Amino acid sequence: MKRKDNKEIKDDFEESAKILKRALPMMVQNRIPASPEHYSVWYSYVAKDNLDLVREMDDTVANVGGCSEIKSEILYKKYIASEGEKKLELMKREIETLITDISSNLDDTTRGTDVFQLKLQKSFGKLSNVESGEMSLEETMAVLREVVKSSKEIAKNIDVFSLQLKKADSEINRLKQKIADIQKDANTDGLTNLLNRRAFDLELSHLIMIERPFSVIMGDIDRFKSLNDNYGHLMGDMALKAVAGIFLNSNRDGSSSYRYGGEEFVMLLPDTKMVVARQIAESMRRKVEKLSILSKETGTKINNVTSSFGVAEYQKGDDESELIERADKLLYEAKRLGRNRVMPLSM
Repeated sequence: MKRKDNKEIKDDFEESAKILKRALPMMVQNRIPASPEHYSVWYSYVAKDNLDLVREMDDTVANVGGCSEIKSEILYKKYIASEGEKKLELMKREIETLITDISSNLDDTTRGTDVFQLKLQKSFGKLSNVESGEMSLEETMAVLREVVKSSKEIAKNIDVFSLQLKKADSEINRLKQKIADIQKDANTDGLTNLLNRRAFDLELSHLIMIERPFSVIMGDIDRFKSLNDNYGHLMGDMALKAVAGIFLNSNRDGSSSYRYGGEEFVMLLPDTKMVVARQIAESMRRKVEKLSILSKETGTKINNVTSSFGVAEYQKGDDESELIERADKLLYEAKRLGRNRVMPLSM
């Protein structure tokens, strides 16, 4: 993981500040609320890092004379929102439609039940006259026929509503599965099927928040750029998948593995001391150096993949950056000492 030096960080900060100073007056002029979503739209517009967004914003301003809050929301959803957010928004609409349909059918059934209850009360009132002899047999049968008719009508309404509930139950199960799939996509790296950086950040924050003891292993593939240059990106992807598989198969007792970025991987090991985490890292290192990666399409074979690791243990009071920095420094110390090793060297 290449670090930026202090000058690069300062330059980035100053550039971001310049962009925000230009974006904020535009938002005020167009009466755009100061939300993160709107900030991201106008920041992107000023920075010109999304030319399609810039063109549409310019067209809107030219044709309408400004940009409304609604238009800013549309631009966010169209150009900035992640695929997961877009899918969840569609899911929200489907659920709202489903609830509306159920509510409508429930209202119809409730109204039908109320009408039926009134008819029953009237019918029972009439039937109370039977004992006093005020109703003829024919009149009594007429009242009973009306009760039967009303009963059939309410039964029909209840049947319709029951069918609607069954359909709704099926639809809810379908939506639940879609939500689970979306959540999985949002937290999974598409190439390696490991959990992604977003999932790692969330789990790391949670472990630190509850102050649960844990260790972290950081590792990456040695000389990965050279591997890509010499063998091509397809072989590079195969190497990433193979190393990811070793991380995945090394999970145990609640530990989880993640693709941290590029050729870097990380494992979180709850309730695990550093000495044990180092043993697991050493085991993975040995498995990586034994890898033999073969492309069936080209016949190309790689037998010289190695990896370096840094292992750190959470200390009470650590924040996310302090812990990761310790593991990261040990990983780079492993590379400085010649790669294909785990740091610290011993416990």
